[in-house]
Amino acid sequence: MPPRYGNGSQKEARRDRVRQEVIKFVKDNPGSSAQSIVAYLSVDVGLRNHGLTPRKIGFFIPRYCPEVTWYQDHAAGRRVYAAKESNYAQNRAEKIRSYAEHRTGPHTPKPQVGMSGLANRASQSAAEMTAAKANHATTATAVSTSRAASMARGNLGGTSSRSDTGLGAES
Repeated sequence: MPPRYGNGSQKEARRDRVRQEVIKFVKDNPGSSAQSIVAYLSVDVGLRNHGLTPRKIGFFIPRYCPEVTWYQDHAAGRRVYAAKESNYAQNRAEKIRSYAEHRTGPHTPKPQVGMSGLANRASQSAAEMTAAKANHATTATAVSTSRAASMARGNLGGTSSRSDTGLGAES
């Protein structure tokens, strides 16, 4: 690393060192968790005073380490990290693809990325919610009218007057 000068230079140099160490560790140990990365950095490398936590590493890797990717380890219940070109990453990508094919058929749904995809999903879910509300309102109206008609006829299935239960006031 070349020497840095000016405001924020120490912070930037520290970030570059952490970045290089994280990438080195993840390339050497694919499938490692944020906890193991923090343990390695604080104990083996000696980055004790950097305030590293697994949560900070989880935010750090996607932002500053584009050559590292993560997968959800459902057995352990946490994210695991691997270099994108590693065999581990390729095996996980194949496993995810085959699972998606098994669940959805021969086509794999396209990931909706970016603001346009987010807006599209939001409008689609809003339309579904509107349809569900309309369906619920129709059903509720039908139920309330049938209940009102039943009350008018006087056959609700049970009586609710206090005189029948013996709890009413005696006259």
